[in-house]
Amino acid sequence: MRLITLFLIFLIISSCGSNEKKASQKEESIKQEYLQKGGEIVNLTQSELLKNVSNAMKKGGPGYAIDFCNTRAMLLKDSLSRLNNCQIRRIAIKYRNPADMPQTKTEEDQLSQYQHANQKGDSIKPKVYLFDDRIEYYQPILINKGSCLICHGKPGKQIAEETLEKIKARYPNDLATGFALNDFRGAWKITFMK
Repeated sequence: MRLITLFLIFLIISSCGSNEKKASQKEESIKQEYLQKGGEIVNLTQSELLKNVSNAMKKGGPGYAIDFCNTRAMLLKDSLSRLNNCQIRRIAIKYRNPADMPQTKTEEDQLSQYQHANQKGDSIKPKVYLFDDRIEYYQPILINKGSCLICHGKPGKQIAEETLEKIKARYPNDLATGFALNDFRGAWKITFMK
């Protein structure tokens, strides 16, 4: 009898471990799927946004590009969100548009982790969080082009006075200046509802 009891206990414990392993494998599989899916959406969104900002710069210089970002960048993100059945946001500690300010503890924590790792010179990579009702994908944004500094660099050095005045007129509480090449700028956040 004692042997049967021990055997049953062993079976219960081993089946629990097996279920936990299966759940962990399923979770990892979901994360990998959304790392790929989120990355594709970010690449498309960033490509479209940079193409439009570049065209605006060519058409009318930094002031025109600032107007584009102020009035049409959000529409572009909303349109791509609908197309991909998700919510696309840019978030930043040093934000320009107040809509890009972190709104949740997860957003704040992820931005802090990225910023800290970047300051230490560590590589920063996309991250996926699984919640009961949604999946969140985060991808860091770095200042990786000199042209970004025309609007996000150091005032008086890379940012011309006229450009700075335009930024202040459109974004009176702007925090998104003072960056250098390879600085952490913020993150893309893609939310997929379950």
